[in-house]
Amino acid sequence: MKKIAIVTKPNYSSPRILADCLQSSFSQLEGIQSEVFHKIFVFKRLLKHAQVAKNYNFFSWKAYQMLNYIQDQLFLRKLKGYDAVVIVETSPKCYLSYTYDFVKLKKKLKGIPMIYHGVYYLGNAPTMISYLGEGGHHLEDIFDWHLSVSEVTEIRSKPKAPWSQIGINLQSTGLVPTPKKELLAIIDFYREGYEEARNEQIKALKAVGIPYLELSGNYTIDEIREVYKKATFYFLQFPESFGLPIAECLSCGVYVFTPDTSWAMAWRLNDDVQVHGPGELADCFVVYEGQEGLQEKLLHYKSNYDLQNSPKEVFKVFMDHYSDYYTGNKTEFNQFMKKLQSGEL
Repeated sequence: MKKIAIVTKPNYSSPRILADCLQSSFSQLEGIQSEVFHKIFVFKRLLKHAQVAKNYNFFSWKAYQMLNYIQDQLFLRKLKGYDAVVIVETSPKCYLSYTYDFVKLKKKLKGIPMIYHGVYYLGNAPTMISYLGEGGHHLEDIFDWHLSVSEVTEIRSKPKAPWSQIGINLQSTGLVPTPKKELLAIIDFYREGYEEARNEQIKALKAVGIPYLELSGNYTIDEIREVYKKATFYFLQFPESFGLPIAECLSCGVYVFTPDTSWAMAWRLNDDVQVHGPGELADCFVVYEGQEGLQEKLLHYKSNYDLQNSPKEVFKVFMDHYSDYYTGNKTEFNQFMKKLQSGEL
């Protein structure tokens, strides 16, 4: 029996969803026992004060460490009883030298494979590699293996050591295309620097008379999914390396609107993708140009949208082109598991 610990943050955010979906994939395998822990901040407290001095004074940092010392030590000891530890966090956050000390954790694990799971593989993000290198941060070699949702981020490459493209098992969440009661557009959370695109979206929606909801504040995972289930259109606000809300909305049969094909990096279908360059997107995406172009698109969908059948059509296109983002890439996942079980990692 192989025991796997999955460690992520407690926040209601994409890493928590990735961790839960990975746990569901592990649970389908015989001879595998896995557990999710929302205790990633234990690894933050491994940092020395000098590494976090910009954000904490010496005494507050030491007090923070001492307050959690006993429970942290118990958790670190518990991890040594597992055959692998999977870290689920966003990138580049997991590589920043002042966020977590995975170098120290790796030493404490004493040979237990430490695996990173995120939406993308760092090697497919040359801009991010440069940023981390110039800032004196860590790179991919701090982990023994990498599990990526997609094989394309800024660029595309085929999986090979030290990474696997396993997709994401969103099917395990129960998200399916749902009939809609009315047209409803969802405008994702505000992003500083992208106000112009947001204003165009709002003006266009008002002009054609389609109700909309601007996401703001905090939602639990269940709460945000209830919003997605009611929606017919979802509007991107800035370039996404993957965009888990894209996958969840498409799982609910929601069209995804974007002013630029490059904003949906991991969803570009062409092989010759360039860093932050344009790409081919499937027809579950609606690409528009400017407010007038968006209004024309919205008028078309307003006239032709079928509250019962359109969600099913969106989902079918999603599955035809991006099934790895719903059922997971089982071939890659099984190959990874063979490496883990054989001790290759």
